[in-house]
Amino acid sequence: MIKKIKKELRQYVSTERRRSNEWFFKTGKGDYGEGDIFIGVRVPDIRMVAKKYRAVDLSILKELLSSKIHEERSLALIILVEQNQEAENDKNTSKQKKIIKFYLKNRRQVNNWDLVDLSAHYILGQAILDGLYPEKILDKMVLSDNLWERRIAIISTFAFIKAGRVNLTLRLAKKLLKDKDDLIQKAVGWMLREAWKLGEFNKRKTPAENKKGKISQKKVEKFLIKNYSQIPRTTLRYAIERMPEKKRKNFLKGEFDCKKRFN
Repeated sequence: MIKKIKKELRQYVSTERRRSNEWFFKTGKGDYGEGDIFIGVRVPDIRMVAKKYRAVDLSILKELLSSKIHEERSLALIILVEQNQEAENDKNTSKQKKIIKFYLKNRRQVNNWDLVDLSAHYILGQAILDGLYPEKILDKMVLSDNLWERRIAIISTFAFIKAGRVNLTLRLAKKLLKDKDDLIQKAVGWMLREAWKLGEFNKRKTPAENKKGKISQKKVEKFLIKNYSQIPRTTLRYAIERMPEKKRKNFLKGEFDCKKRFN
């Protein structure tokens, strides 16, 4: 089975795509993706293969996730996410627990930003949100020396943001404000932006939901103001990206109309 899957994946190989990915994911010496090997398969094509083999056993996914080939690890994670979503829909908590255990056991193979972003909140974040795994794992991972574990931790909170809950994101973001790595600064800013977006008016939401979103938005703004002197510029720019132009410029300058309220 594993040979069949790998062979099918290679039907979509492109030399041009391989070269592009090697540059885009920084595989050069000294870069964060040093040593990562690409064969040149587009994500939509990986997803097509994943759809066909979405029912494979975890033993097969273990082989794929242990591969040196980036696209094979990506394929394994896409399938794992689909299996986890199916288990969640079916309320199959036993299967969900097996998946989260598998994910954490093999998390060292989730070792590039795209692999983290396509899996962390769907698997680990959702498991914690559903009460299937303790939240304290994120507090441990956010302090890890491993770049990808720290990114997994903050991106996992996206599951909570989607559920309208921002406190976990803010708590972990606080611990990462002194992180020097660009990929962490961007990830923190991204999560803060998504949390802030909860306050954007949505006519499909009830008045109560829109009101709750505004409260979350104010929490994010309060966080940015209170911690302004510690926030890396990269994080700040990502966090305020969706704000109205005037407010965004004020945040860039460190000028807050409501500063006194939050001191």
